[in-house]
Amino acid sequence: MLIYKCSPTQKAVLFGLLFVTPLSWAAERAGVLEELIVTATKRETTLMDTPASISAFDKDTLTQLGITGSEDLVANTPSLSITTFRVSIRGVGRPNLAVGSEPGVGIYWDGVYNTENGIFNYSEFMDIERIEVLRGPQGILYGRNSIGGAISFISKRPNAEWGGTATAQLTSYDGRLIQGMVSGPVTDKLSVLVGASYIARDGLQKNTFNGKKYGEQDTPYGTVSFEYQATDRWNTTLKVIGLDRDYRQDNGYILDPFYRDLTETVSDVDSGRSLNLPGMFPAQNFVSMRQGLEIENPAVRDEDKVKQDRDPRLENKRWATFLNSEYSADTFTLKYTGGYNRYWFDSVTDADASATEDSGLDWNQITALGLPVATLPGFPGVEVTPADMTFEVDQKARFSSHELQYSSEWDGDFSLLGGLYYYHSDEDQLVTFREWNDDLMEMYEYIVVLGQAAGADVSNVVSDDNYLYRGEANVDTRSYATYGHLSWNWRPDTVLSAGLRYSYDEKKGNDNTFVQYVGDPDDPTVYRAADDDWDKWTWRLGADHFIDEDQFLYAFIATGYRSGGFNFQKPSASTDVDEVKPEGIISYEVGYKGSLLDNRLNVSTNYYYYDYTDLQVIKQDVENGIALNTFENASDARAQGIELEAMALPTANILLGLNYSWNDSEFKDFKSKDANACTLGPYFEGRTQAPLCVDEQDLSGNEFALMPEHKVTFNATYFWEMFDLGWSVTGSYYYQGDQWMSPFNNEQYDKVENWDRWDARLNAGALDQKWVATAFVKNITDDREIIVSGRPSTVTRNNGVSLTDPRIFGVRFTYNF
Repeated sequence: MLIYKCSPTQKAVLFGLLFVTPLSWAAERAGVLEELIVTATKRETTLMDTPASISAFDKDTLTQLGITGSEDLVANTPSLSITTFRVSIRGVGRPNLAVGSEPGVGIYWDGVYNTENGIFNYSEFMDIERIEVLRGPQGILYGRNSIGGAISFISKRPNAEWGGTATAQLTSYDGRLIQGMVSGPVTDKLSVLVGASYIARDGLQKNTFNGKKYGEQDTPYGTVSFEYQATDRWNTTLKVIGLDRDYRQDNGYILDPFYRDLTETVSDVDSGRSLNLPGMFPAQNFVSMRQGLEIENPAVRDEDKVKQDRDPRLENKRWATFLNSEYSADTFTLKYTGGYNRYWFDSVTDADASATEDSGLDWNQITALGLPVATLPGFPGVEVTPADMTFEVDQKARFSSHELQYSSEWDGDFSLLGGLYYYHSDEDQLVTFREWNDDLMEMYEYIVVLGQAAGADVSNVVSDDNYLYRGEANVDTRSYATYGHLSWNWRPDTVLSAGLRYSYDEKKGNDNTFVQYVGDPDDPTVYRAADDDWDKWTWRLGADHFIDEDQFLYAFIATGYRSGGFNFQKPSASTDVDEVKPEGIISYEVGYKGSLLDNRLNVSTNYYYYDYTDLQVIKQDVENGIALNTFENASDARAQGIELEAMALPTANILLGLNYSWNDSEFKDFKSKDANACTLGPYFEGRTQAPLCVDEQDLSGNEFALMPEHKVTFNATYFWEMFDLGWSVTGSYYYQGDQWMSPFNNEQYDKVENWDRWDARLNAGALDQKWVATAFVKNITDDREIIVSGRPSTVTRNNGVSLTDPRIFGVRFTYNF
């Protein structure tokens, strides 16, 4: 395949093409595109007959295009963004990762809602039969908080006859994958499916301090499913999954030079008053651990190099069960969907990203009151005090949900779908910044004395347990809903529909926080509690008009809702809890779907317009240098976009796919204070009284975060037979435009530049599909692109970024029996 860099003009031409989504490739022999069955409307319909913006991938498509994780799914889905912990559709996602906030995109596994997105990278979708990505508010039929859309994973079901599959894979970076599934009947009514997967890979980062590698994969995963056909009318499936990971994650990527100056002089230019304690940045509660550092950041020369003395670690465990039981009568169907999840997450990173042996934090070279700190009375006696700080997150959660659904099977022109829904979650989260060097902690106590002698207004709160910040929270959430959706075949070529849902959410929680230098020295831990409830009616009105049996137009007006929340774990001396109001939306969408040229071309396109009220938006709050993500409401915002997907089979041997999205967003009425900017010395020279730092900014006209204006993917597959084998080769190109990381849209540290990627796959297999061998390469050009960029640290002035994987190539062999 010819590889070349596209010029801006060439990319503009690509943007003007049809916008295509991949389809199943199994129908190429018949010379027509295969119809894909989806359940996005809670009834079985074909993808091209579903009046919604939906991208669907069956197992064949996932395999042919090499969609094995979140990066691949994003590349093949318009308007979808997925970062390590956030999922966003059309710019709507989770505004904050702390408990007390809610996702904006619902993730459903066999109909069961949960807030965690680990499923994207558990087992390369080994036991998933189909993935459906629904764009736009799902305010009627889907559980909760699906104001931006929903991603539904549908599992493979046990087979009626015994059989199975075994897969082995080897990739670069010592990647290994081994998977197996077996399925079949136990009795004439009971069938079972058992599967196991293990995926491992060496790390991509190398620590030059100890030779260890970071960014590993080590993922064992298991599943068992039962299907019981009690009668011809009553079917029940039960699925259990388990996951237990423990490995060295990467420590984040810092690509800019370290700021290593020993002394920081910061004064208010208007009054001449010192704004910081000696040797410390303004509004910051501990010293910059990189002052005087004796080495440069090794990642400046090689992005995959770090030098640090604490190894990062990630532990993630999950087990879950999903139950679906369906009874079909002559005129109706009753279905129960329930599930229970337990989730554990524990991560540690080296917050100073350096080794103590390289420290030059020398108190002989830092002055206070005009003298070197080490010469002042009462100095503790240790002149060099390296930082040894960790950032830790520990989270435990339980989720359960129950849904009872009624679906009519009437003979007339009307059909009804309705149900009752209940959800409960109980989440605990602990976040800490901790300094393990006792000598440096002793210096912090001494700094308080110096600061008070200099007239600084500073509390002598210092932790006995070496905490610089500690925030612990518990949130209990319960949600109730009832809904109904009525369709009317008004005319042979026109269907009208109306839906209504009532949602009630209640949330109660508490937290306790400790921040060094903040609060009452006699009682420095701040305890807070809050509870509230919210309710909302959401509705949808739609009309579908069939031009002919292969083409139709659809239009709808729909509302959506996301419950309110709390900013727990916010670093503050106040006992007040910030409450965030619920979010609402009115969505307008028109679309066209058509199967053309004797079903050799499928085209799906739509235009949407969003009108938001109290959009929940991420921000950072800073208290004495501790910067943590919080969220708030933007009073008025709007978004619009065009999405177009298609698939073409110009010959029986060539399959083409292209998907595209254009998204445009704007805050109409939104004012917010950029608290983080106050501590960004390189940009604002430490002027903590500058209006940019202390006054609210008018963000009207700014764009949403995680919403690239343009996304385009082109896939081309060629099929042929040779040596009594079936062959196919697939090439893929993906382009993602510029996007913002925060609503402040600051060019210097909020913008992620556009990037692109090329992939290729070669498949060869037996004509009876007994086995298939695959060779593949992802990211052919080996470009490590920035996909997420954080705000510069209030301590180090550096920002951490997430990068795409480097070039990954490998071979895979699957045997079916």
